[in-house]
Amino acid sequence: MGEKKPGVSRVGVTFRDRHDGAQQAQDRAQAQLESQGVEVFDLGQVLDGQDVDVLLAFGGDGTLLHASRLMASRNIPVLGVNFGRVGYLCAVTEEQLDETLEVLVRGVYRVEERSMLRATILNRREVVWQVDAFNEVLVGGSNRTLSLDVSISGEHIGTIVGDGVIIATRTGSTAYAMSAGGPVVLLESMVLVASNAISSALLAPTVLPMQATVEITNRTKVTRPYVIADGQKDYQILDGTVIQVERSPSSVLLVDPGLVSPLAKLTKKSAERT
Repeated sequence: MGEKKPGVSRVGVTFRDRHDGAQQAQDRAQAQLESQGVEVFDLGQVLDGQDVDVLLAFGGDGTLLHASRLMASRNIPVLGVNFGRVGYLCAVTEEQLDETLEVLVRGVYRVEERSMLRATILNRREVVWQVDAFNEVLVGGSNRTLSLDVSISGEHIGTIVGDGVIIATRTGSTAYAMSAGGPVVLLESMVLVASNAISSALLAPTVLPMQATVEITNRTKVTRPYVIADGQKDYQILDGTVIQVERSPSSVLLVDPGLVSPLAKLTKKSAERT
């Protein structure tokens, strides 16, 4: 966990309008913060350069993922207020909003740094696309069986034949990677999971140090799969395309107001999946 911070004086806010009540909660939070002398700015102002102590993201985990990637280069901590289904990444629920705002004003919250992944796509050794991911990088997204050669830190592991390959961060180990049978990890690491593999060089989902580099070469000839970052950004690849995945130089800062433990949220998520 990170160190305690002084009370906030400037806060950014953003919401996703497809979640019922998110905008109303944002408006209520803005009024409450401004009544205590805190300046509030919308996401557009923050992206234009306005400095803030914290960005509040009202929505679900997708809203938080989008906001986190935007704020990573600015080193602005993000706090998610959940209006989605489970919202494992979101620190608090709507019912905890008032208490959370008080925690921010008093400065008794913590900030935790989370690693990101960087995927670099090469065609004929030329970089054609690069993207950072907070949760995971997926090579897949096709309705056909894929053939993918996998190397880890320069050592060729073998070929995976199946739906695809997921490389997840510690944060993403509780998301798509877990749905594909991967482990939940509580320390900084990356998790390599073969999705619905018919034949796999990996005997089981593999936990790797963040210093590792995963290189995947697409050997699929009958279809063109995608490289997908956090389920939100994608790039369609060719036979022979190389995907290099390693730790990103950027990282995400998440605000923890200390109201719910990560293990308690994980237990709730697991219960709702059964």
